[in-house]
Amino acid sequence: MAIMHEIPTEETRAFPLHAVERPRRRGAGPLAVSMFLAGAIVGGVSGAAGASLMPRAEVSAPVPPPAATAAPTPTSESPLVAAVGEVLPAVVTVVNRGTSGSEIGSGSGVVIDKDLGYVVTNSHVVEQTRSTEPARFFDVILSDGTRRSAVAVGNDPGNDVAVLKVEGGLPAQATLGDSTALPLGAQVVAIGSPGIPGGRISRGSLLQNTVTSGIVSGLGRQLPRADLRNGGSLTDLIQTDAAINPGNSGGPLVWVATKQVIGLNTLVVRGSGEEGLGFAVSSARVKEIAQRLIARGSTGR
Repeated sequence: MAIMHEIPTEETRAFPLHAVERPRRRGAGPLAVSMFLAGAIVGGVSGAAGASLMPRAEVSAPVPPPAATAAPTPTSESPLVAAVGEVLPAVVTVVNRGTSGSEIGSGSGVVIDKDLGYVVTNSHVVEQTRSTEPARFFDVILSDGTRRSAVAVGNDPGNDVAVLKVEGGLPAQATLGDSTALPLGAQVVAIGSPGIPGGRISRGSLLQNTVTSGIVSGLGRQLPRADLRNGGSLTDLIQTDAAINPGNSGGPLVWVATKQVIGLNTLVVRGSGEEGLGFAVSSARVKEIAQRLIARGSTGR
């Protein structure tokens, strides 16, 4: 089983796209309606004494068909739709422009303080090629397509958490919820901007505002961050079967019941036969690291 960990470089951003065609449902055929007509037979008997006539059978009036029932209409008040509507405006695309300003990769992020312009994302989204140090130039693309410049406040490779800052404030923010209260089987949605291989963000190779759904499959998981030279493992991970792809890194995992962010999507396990093995850094860990990064510019560890 191989662990594919997204690193925002030109070499690792390419990935196969498998278009899955949903089987078409067969529509109902034409409704065959058979009408049965009942006729009354009148019998006449004649004789020398006179004629007698059989009484006419009564004909029932046709029964009108039942009134058609109006089909239910979708409502935006469903819990899943409401959760997406709550968090999506705070989800951003993070474009890593390295130290020279040229695009080297992209990921996702979520605004946690709109007034001060703080955005949390994964450390590996903001790192330079072949280094865990943050790059110099970043763009943040808001959910409505607006592009803003950002700077790195700090990053923690060991926990795969980083904080960016956008000057001038941002239009929306999301709430980091309590991941310690998250139960197994809870419904969750992942929001982010998976990329299309073979192109740059500036060329439209971005599937922004992509939403996938699933459940919480495991809690307290521990997996190695294989790209770190000195090893190290990510701990307190939330396992989910919501689809996560390159470009989703740093985007929020949202607990539908609370409409709050309970994790940052960080890695997915792929290999021969593995399916539905995505992992997110818990919001409890994200909140702890982000507070230290904002206060000190590093975790102090």
